[in-house]
Amino acid sequence: MSTAIERFAFVDSVHAAEFLHVTQDAVLDMIAGGRLNTFGGKPSNPFLRSSDVAALAEELGVSAEEAPKRTKSPTARVQTRLTADARWADIGEADLSDWVARADDARRSGARSAAQVARQRLERLIQLLDERQALDQPTK
Repeated sequence: MSTAIERFAFVDSVHAAEFLHVTQDAVLDMIAGGRLNTFGGKPSNPFLRSSDVAALAEELGVSAEEAPKRTKSPTARVQTRLTADARWADIGEADLSDWVARADDARRSGARSAAQVARQRLERLIQLLDERQALDQPTK
């Protein structure tokens, strides 16, 4: 008996993740571990044989009747946040001053809390990026 995913010969890793109820990173890990084979596509979103995904779903106990759900991986969540944060370059000093002057106390308080958390996360990201860059530098 075929499942809904098997209507198509191949699916990408995003759809496979939805069907398996895991993140796309988990699917990429399954590929790296040899549990799924790729058939073209980009390394970050390869194509997989639908029947292989359905067989793995059965092995994992994922019901074919369960509706697929999209689960964002940590990689996707960080990339989404960085993309949105890149827009801070569009904000000038005058924009910030005007916003602070017009915002009520509750908004200013919320903004302060959000900005402090963002600063902590971004400082940690810079630290991790620096560590990775040091690892990637060829030794002389």
